[in-house]
Amino acid sequence: MSLRSKPLRFQHFEVSFPEERIVQVTINRPDKLNCIDKATSREMAKVWEAFDQDESLWVGIITGAGRAFCTGADLHEWHAMNKAGTVNDMGAPGLGGLPRRSGKKPVIAAVNGICMGGGFEMVANCDLVIASSSAVFSLPEVKRGIAPVAGCLPRLARTVGLQRTMDLVLTGRNVEAATLYEWGLVSRVVDGKEDVAKVAVQVALDMCQNSPDALIVARRGVRMAWEDGSVEGAVSALASEWYPRLMAGQNFSEGIQAFVEKRPPKWSNSKL
Repeated sequence: MSLRSKPLRFQHFEVSFPEERIVQVTINRPDKLNCIDKATSREMAKVWEAFDQDESLWVGIITGAGRAFCTGADLHEWHAMNKAGTVNDMGAPGLGGLPRRSGKKPVIAAVNGICMGGGFEMVANCDLVIASSSAVFSLPEVKRGIAPVAGCLPRLARTVGLQRTMDLVLTGRNVEAATLYEWGLVSRVVDGKEDVAKVAVQVALDMCQNSPDALIVARRGVRMAWEDGSVEGAVSALASEWYPRLMAGQNFSEGIQAFVEKRPPKWSNSKL
């Protein structure tokens, strides 16, 4: 079923289709700096699940409205839960369906502004991170008696290293996009005067020039090495489990035939 055919009216975020094969989720709770309550988190997770099942959509984007990308969980809601003695579930896929999402298709984080706590945890597991030069990142949980346990710590340690992750999580200090670019988490830094979401759409369009089957399998191969930590294990699993599926799809032969015939390929939606 197409994601476009589903009801897409939500209280605290918007779903749009800036281009034919691209879906964009925009967190829209600017009065609360785009913090995410439990109901919103569940709704967003369902959108990402539907995105993975929609053959017509190849790339996703997550961004924020206003001066914040996302400041994490709604701590006013957490306070009420604590008073009620409610245990907060920190299971997968996590806040907004992203911190522990495995998924099938690539998601780009377009970080437009303040990115804190759970917002940072979401970004740490996205496939590409494009950030405004004015964006500020932090993991301030320790300042509130909390720890960021929703999935970012092992992932950040893999991406930016042990000591840099310790620096972020044990101090809770702010860091700029330029710093995280140097550390390897941010893929591209965009001038603060530019619309970072529009830049993300252009990057997504570049990705959509390629085979959707190849996008899925290539992404899987990178993430297998990142998650499992075994280079040869990832290579073997990709070659034995995913390469045959890639070859069986019509996009595999179409790409090679288009090269031989010196023409642009005509991709079909992925069936993987």
